Amino acid sequence: MRRILLGSLALGLGMFASPAVGQDARTTPQPQRSAKLGRPLAVPDEPPRDTGITPVGLLTPRAGGDIPVPSPMPPAGGVPNGARPMNSVPMGTPMNGVPMGTPMLTNPAPTTRIIPGAPSIVEDRSNGVINPGTLGYPTGLPSTGTVIPSVGPGDILASTPGMESPLYGDCGTGIVGDPGAPIMDGAVGRVAGMGRWWVTGEYLMWWTQSANVPVLVSTSSPAFNGRLGVGDTSTVIGGGAFGQTFHSGARFSVGRWFGNDQIRGIEARGFWLGQAGSTSTVTTAMIPFLARPFNNVNPNTPFFGSDSEIVADSVRATGGVQVHLENQVWGGEINYRRNLIGNPCSACRLDALVGYRYLNMSESLSITEGFRIIPGVVAPPQMPVAAGVVMDTFRTTNQFNGGQIGLAGTWQRGRWSLDGRTAVAFGTMNRTLEIAGAQNLILANGTPAMAIGGLLALPGANTGVYHDSVFSVVPEAGLNLGYQVTSRMKVFVGYNFLYMGNVLRPGNAIDGNVDVARIPNFLPAGTATPIAGTPIPAPQIKSSGFFVQGISFGLQFNW
Repeated sequence: MRRILLGSLALGLGMFASPAVGQDARTTPQPQRSAKLGRPLAVPDEPPRDTGITPVGLLTPRAGGDIPVPSPMPPAGGVPNGARPMNSVPMGTPMNGVPMGTPMLTNPAPTTRIIPGAPSIVEDRSNGVINPGTLGYPTGLPSTGTVIPSVGPGDILASTPGMESPLYGDCGTGIVGDPGAPIMDGAVGRVAGMGRWWVTGEYLMWWTQSANVPVLVSTSSPAFNGRLGVGDTSTVIGGGAFGQTFHSGARFSVGRWFGNDQIRGIEARGFWLGQAGSTSTVTTAMIPFLARPFNNVNPNTPFFGSDSEIVADSVRATGGVQVHLENQVWGGEINYRRNLIGNPCSACRLDALVGYRYLNMSESLSITEGFRIIPGVVAPPQMPVAAGVVMDTFRTTNQFNGGQIGLAGTWQRGRWSLDGRTAVAFGTMNRTLEIAGAQNLILANGTPAMAIGGLLALPGANTGVYHDSVFSVVPEAGLNLGYQVTSRMKVFVGYNFLYMGNVLRPGNAIDGNVDVARIPNFLPAGTATPIAGTPIPAPQIKSSGFFVQGISFGLQFNW
C-alpha cells in the first residue's frame, strides 16, 4: 500500500512540475556547447511535426521512414540543399567515406533531364550523391558523374523550337564560354547550324533563249530565183528561232560566316555553261534550187527590191549552205550576307545580300555557202570562177558589271529543306559587235582568188568592230529542294532563272537591206555604182533580252 501511495504522489508532482520546467526551458537561456575544429557537435533530433503538408522535392519520405524534408537553399559555403542528419547519426559524422556536410540519398538518382531554356541541373550518379556544384552553388567537391543526353518529359530528346526531334538538338557546344557554337556532330541527323564555312558544287542543265535570225536560205522554181514574196519561194533556213538551246555546265560557291552566331558573312559564287553549237546544212542533193535572199536597195540595178544570190541550181552548179550558231555564258558574284530573321537553329531563316556581279555572254553566227560549176557549163562573165566559198560572220559579246541586292532564305523541316534566293543587279552592259565577210574563189583557169566581203557583210558598209555601253538590269531567282544526308552534307535539286537586259545578239545585227553594187563579184564591173549617203548594209545595234533557265543537281558541305 505504501508503494502505491508513494507512486501516486510522485506521478502528481511530475504532472504539476512539467509545465514549470518547460516554461523555464523556454525562457532560461541555455548554455551553448562549443565546437572545436575536428570535433563535430551532435545535435539531438527534433521529432517531425505534423503540419498536414506533404513535402515534395528531391527527397520524399516513405511510409515508415524517417527522412527529413529538405530546408531552403543555404547561402554559399553552408550546408547544401538544406540537408539534415539521420535520427541516429550526429550531424557532421562521416559515413562510408562521404565528406562532412554532404546530403544523403537512400534512392538512386533519377534520370538526368536537361531542357533548353531551363536552369541547368546535372545529376551525378556516382555513389548516389548529388554534386552541389552542378546546381550553380560554389563547392569544393569535384564532379565525377556521367552526364547522359538531354531529354524532355517522357524521355524524349529535347529539341530546338521549330525543329523535329531527334534530328535537331541544342545549338550550344556544351563548352563553357562558347554557348553559341553550333553542334555539328553527335547523333545522326543532329543539324543545328551550318558552321562557319560552306561550299557547294552543282551540275547545271540549263537552256538559253533561242536566237532569232532572218531568212538566210530559200528555194523556189528556177524562174523566181528564190526571191522572197515572189512566186513559189519558200524559206529553208531562218525566219525565226534558230539554234540549240541546251547547255551543260557547273556552278560552285564558297562562303564563310564571321562568327558562330552566323549573323554576318561573305560568299562567292561562279557558274559556267559550256559552249553550245547548232549547225543547219542544206545542199542541192536535198533541195535542187538554193538561194540567199535579201532586199536590194540600189534602184540602178536589176531586181530592185526583193532579190537573191543563187547558190546552186543543180543545172549550172552544185553546192550548199551551212548556218552555224554557238553561244556561251559564264559569270560570278561576291556578296556580303547579313541575317535578318532567324538564327542557326531556326526552322526559318532570311538573309540579305549586297554585292557585285559579273556576267559574260558571247554568240557567233556564221553563214557559209559553197558552190562548184558543173563541168561543161560556161561560167557567167561577171563571175568567171570554177568554185568558191562565201562567208559572213556576226559575233557579239556582252559583259555586265554591276552591284546587286537580294534575299536568301531557308525553311527547314526535319531532314528536308527549301532554299530560295532572289537578287537583282543594276549596272553597265558593255557590248561588242564584230562583222566580217570574205570570198575564197578558184577561177576558171585554176587560179585562186580572194575578196574582202561576203553577201551580208560588206566592206565600206557594215564590216568592222563596234562598241557601246548601256544601262542594264539583271534579275535572278532560284529555288532548291534539299535533303540532309549527314550533319555536314546536304544534297539538293533546284530550278534557276537568270535574265539579262539590253544585250546584242548576232541574228539581230544582220541588215537585210543590201546595196548590190557593193557585193564583190556580183555584178559585171562598171555596171552599177553604190548609192550615195549612208552605206548599206549598216551595222544593226539592236538591244534585246536574253535568259537562261533550267535545273541543277548539287551537294553542299559545311563545317
